[in-house]
Amino acid sequence: MTARRSAGVALVVAAAIALAAGTVPSVVETVRTDRVLAASAAATTSPSRSELPGETLRLRPVSGPVTGLQTGFLRVPDLGGGAHRVRVGVVTPADEPVADVLFVHGHADRLDNHAALFADLRAAGIRVVSFDLPSHGETDAGAIDRWSFDDLGALAARVVHATEQDPDRPFVLAGWSFGGLLATRFVQDPSIRAAFGRPVRGLALESPAIVPRTFAGGDGISRLRALTHNLGAPVLCPPRPASPFLDPVFAGRLLAHAGVAVAAPVPAAVPTLVELAGDDDRYVDVPAVRRWAETVAPRGGADVRVVQCAGARHGIDIEAWPIGSAVRGELVRFTLDVAGHDDPARVSPVDTSEEGEACR
Repeated sequence: MTARRSAGVALVVAAAIALAAGTVPSVVETVRTDRVLAASAAATTSPSRSELPGETLRLRPVSGPVTGLQTGFLRVPDLGGGAHRVRVGVVTPADEPVADVLFVHGHADRLDNHAALFADLRAAGIRVVSFDLPSHGETDAGAIDRWSFDDLGALAARVVHATEQDPDRPFVLAGWSFGGLLATRFVQDPSIRAAFGRPVRGLALESPAIVPRTFAGGDGISRLRALTHNLGAPVLCPPRPASPFLDPVFAGRLLAHAGVAVAAPVPAAVPTLVELAGDDDRYVDVPAVRRWAETVAPRGGADVRVVQCAGARHGIDIEAWPIGSAVRGELVRFTLDVAGHDDPARVSPVDTSEEGEACR
């Protein structure tokens, strides 16, 4: 048996073990997270809102690929099986923001890796909030194996509360790859959606892992060259952790929750943008995700728009021009539209000869 075949067999075995381990969370874990979500929702709807654990957040400017990025660490004492610090990033426009976007990054990713997208959103007057997931970036929160999907939902809500400026400002959830799966499950789950404490005005998904391939990148290992044709993309570091199977319980939960997401619609009140790559995507089953977006997602009455970029790989917003620019422009226009600020002057003009044809 070759080394490659042996590795493949090992990954399959790990996936099977992970699926069994990850889909049967303990009763204690489930009850604890339910209490956290209920407390978050109650605190945001009560006239005398009580402080949630870890809400204090001090942001400081940092250098790096993301222009205008400020980061800080949020204490999270009651999620993920222990006391943790989660790195949060905020990019604020020069003028009063017209909308807030919570962007959830993907597996083997970090918030610093989407500099061009954050810059385009900022230029359009949109404030961006993001955070490094457990096992990713500079977050110190233990292994992601210890975090249930509900824990991650409660964490996202905690980040929203800690960074909130105006609860009446339009709020959009966005995510790429695994982050797109998370964002989808967040809006599909009423308890997590309520924990944000403000209506989700839109859902923007980039290459969402609604139907993930078994072996990320084609062989189970994430590499930049499998994510984008643009090897000079301004990402802060290579994909890390390199494989979902390095965290087997997480891998099992990913597969289980993808199965839940692909069978469920998006709530009627949440207009949705789904941006997909083409045949070169080695991370998700693009035709299957498209079928979900066109047939299942709108079943509850949601307005769902699908855009596909035929020449793109999985990392669509870090692709080179014209694809990357077109992808980012679609997300900016969608956010402005659901926020009621559909002003063409806020979006970079489209070169109709190439950029305008890159994604349809």
